[in-house]
Amino acid sequence: MPRHSMSKWEAAFKAADRDRNGTLDRKELRALFKQHNCNLTESQLNELFVYFDGPRGDQRITLSEFVAGLERVDTFVKSVESLFNKFDADRSGYLDRSEMKRLLESSGHRFTQPEVIEIMKRSDKNGDGKISLQELLDAFT
Repeated sequence: MPRHSMSKWEAAFKAADRDRNGTLDRKELRALFKQHNCNLTESQLNELFVYFDGPRGDQRITLSEFVAGLERVDTFVKSVESLFNKFDADRSGYLDRSEMKRLLESSGHRFTQPEVIEIMKRSDKNGDGKISLQELLDAFT
């Protein structure tokens, strides 16, 4: 992740740390994401908290845990972008059904046309018949 992006998130972390104890609790984490126009359900908040704090965490997210979590997200996004670009054969910025089938089958599994159609239908949030990078990211999360 670029250093300037990380600095922005470090500043956001420090601003969200209302009690100035160097950690974020659930309430502070929710407020941080809400400030960035991301309203989380209780379930999403719980998943995100465990993601940063770990399954046996201390119910507090340190700055280093937060930064490490963001770096994992950044690595994941870059991997999905690379995969998307590899299979976007016509460089349209979208995956059509045949490109999506090739992407899916790169995992070593075979997919029938009906399976690919169903996966496309579930992933294609705007109903345009093709998968954008954002739709692929959403499908993987």
